[in-house]
Amino acid sequence: MTILELYQKGFNNAVIELSEQHDDITTYEGLKDFIKNKLDDDNLIVAAHLTNELNKCAYAEYYRYDFCMGTLDTPYPLKDISDLEDFCDGKAYKVDAHINSLDGDMDEVTVLERRQKGNQTYYIVKYKDIFCTAILNGYNGTYYADDVYGVIQ
Repeated sequence: MTILELYQKGFNNAVIELSEQHDDITTYEGLKDFIKNKLDDDNLIVAAHLTNELNKCAYAEYYRYDFCMGTLDTPYPLKDISDLEDFCDGKAYKVDAHINSLDGDMDEVTVLERRQKGNQTYYIVKYKDIFCTAILNGYNGTYYADDVYGVIQ
C-alpha cells in the first residue's frame, strides 16, 4: 500500500488491511490475550511489563507491538492515520515547493510518491490537507505543486 492509498482508505480500513500484512499491528484485545497467555505461562515479568505499558499510554484500539523482540518491547498506540505511514511502500519526505494557490510562493509539502506517465515524471504530494500533483524542475531542483488544477480526490 502506498501512502496515498493509505490516506484514501482512511484509518479503519487501512489498519485492518495492514494488520493482515504485518504481524506487529495488533488490537487491544490481542495484547490482552497475549498478557493472559504470559500469566498462564508464569511469565509474570512480561505480563507486568505489558500491563504497565498499556496503563501508561492512552487507550487505543490498535497497537504496534513486536511479539518477537524478547517480548519486553513497548506497545505503541496507533491512533492516527499518520501512525501507519511506516508500514507503507516508499517513504514520504518534506520539501519546500512553489505552490500554485500562493502564486508561486513557497511552502512545505510532503512528497508521497513518484509516478511516471510516458516520459513525464510527476509526484503526488500533500499540501496542508490537499493531495495534489507536483513536478520537479531538474535544473534548479525545485518542486512545483499544483493545488488548484492538480488536486487528487
